Amino acid sequence: MALLLVVALVAGCASSPKTDPADMAEEEREAREAELTQDFSEAVALLRGGDTDNARDLFEQIHQADPERTGPLANLGIIAQQEGNIEEAEGYFRQVIERDPQHSSALTHLGVMAREQGEFEQAETLYRKALEADPSHMPAMLNLAILLDIYLGRLEEALSLYEQYQSEAEEPNPRLKDWIFDVRNRL
Repeated sequence: MALLLVVALVAGCASSPKTDPADMAEEEREAREAELTQDFSEAVALLRGGDTDNARDLFEQIHQADPERTGPLANLGIIAQQEGNIEEAEGYFRQVIERDPQHSSALTHLGVMAREQGEFEQAETLYRKALEADPSHMPAMLNLAILLDIYLGRLEEALSLYEQYQSEAEEPNPRLKDWIFDVRNRL
């Protein structure tokens, strides 16, 4: 009998403890998060590779799985904008801003659409909000400089932004050198 008790105790020590349901739920959340992150990376790769249809499908699936995630919505907006579906693109970007008012990419895309519609003050506001959220957001910086230069005639501000962009860019933009030269000549 004592031998059976010792065997039972040893066997009990060898078995794994019962997993706490809270731990299991956390592990499931982490696994799901890893899966969504992998799917997102795959969708971005598809989009960069020109496979817009499959990228769109995957971004939509990710959005359905996690509606609060802004990345899939922003990319769906980019796809719609590239395809000329401006109202649809704006809807996606507005959803992003509802979830994250500081989303610099969505703010910049909305600024571009406002500029294209001749709403220059709105475009400036959106670009500046994007730069407030992320002072080094290069697309917002360049788009604001172009807006100030070409559309609003505020050359000194444009020149400052062009120069800042050129100094912070990983690779200087050769066209920007000419633009800077041109603005300096017009001042």
